[in-house]
Amino acid sequence: MSQVVLLVACEGDEASTCMAHALLARQALESSVPVEGAPSYAKGRVRLWFRPGFHLDQDDLDERWETHTGERVEDVLFLSKHAASSGRPCLTVHPVGVPHLGPEETPPYGGRSGSAPPPSPRLAKIWRSLLEHAEDARIPEFEVSLEVTHHGPSQKAPAAFLEVGSTAATWGHEGAADVWADVILSLLHEELNGGSSPEAPPQVPVLVTFGGGHYAPRANQMGALEESILGHMLANHSLPFTRDEHGAVLGSWAQAVDVALDASLAAHPAREVVVSLDRKSFRGWERRALFDHLEARKVRVIDTATHRTMLDGS
Repeated sequence: MSQVVLLVACEGDEASTCMAHALLARQALESSVPVEGAPSYAKGRVRLWFRPGFHLDQDDLDERWETHTGERVEDVLFLSKHAASSGRPCLTVHPVGVPHLGPEETPPYGGRSGSAPPPSPRLAKIWRSLLEHAEDARIPEFEVSLEVTHHGPSQKAPAAFLEVGSTAATWGHEGAADVWADVILSLLHEELNGGSSPEAPPQVPVLVTFGGGHYAPRANQMGALEESILGHMLANHSLPFTRDEHGAVLGSWAQAVDVALDASLAAHPAREVVVSLDRKSFRGWERRALFDHLEARKVRVIDTATHRTMLDGS
């Protein structure tokens, strides 16, 4: 069974359609047969699928695509808008999931409670390519950043959101869409020609980060290093800690940690998964609980210097 990379554009999302049309304007993809009655485009091992509505409602697109086409989806890249109260123009990329929510909780922005798809194995490469465009003259007012894991939809295949933010004033920004078209076509150059992009050396681990804020400052820094591979990134708000009157550590933080680790490993089954903590963002008893849990799972906690050494193969 052939494997494909699936780009998803939703017609209810102005940024999404603008990004997709910027791609099509490069004539890198050719019109193909509709899937579920929706337009699709193809070249090599890359597919672009227009969907009605919005991204958060698009559960199980990987399985639905395979059912209708016979092609297995190895990665889903959602082209999307980003909304933020700051209103700052930005290009962002992030993994998907709501690993901290309990079964009785309804995810406010899609997905399945207590689960997360594997992060796109291309996540760090996308981030480094965005960084190369940080001073691009087409987007002088835009910032670039990773975001932590959040929201739906749910699926089994790896996934990432590629976004233009943060308000309606910038969702249709042609320069931003054009930059994303550059990033995507460079990222998928080999796949567009029927091949596969080269992988990092085997000693490079998958980096999972815990703690900090929504824009993942630790992952921004460590993921920028050449050959780095990023897994899930959980902010403090996705690691809910509580204690009872006896000092026992409670909350769904351990569930979130396990889901993030397991999903990251699923995206890179032959690699070691390591963790970097934003230590200052945790209280002492929270850090102890995290260290004990990770030690029990035999997962190493590393710092930036160790990460550099692992990337160098030293």
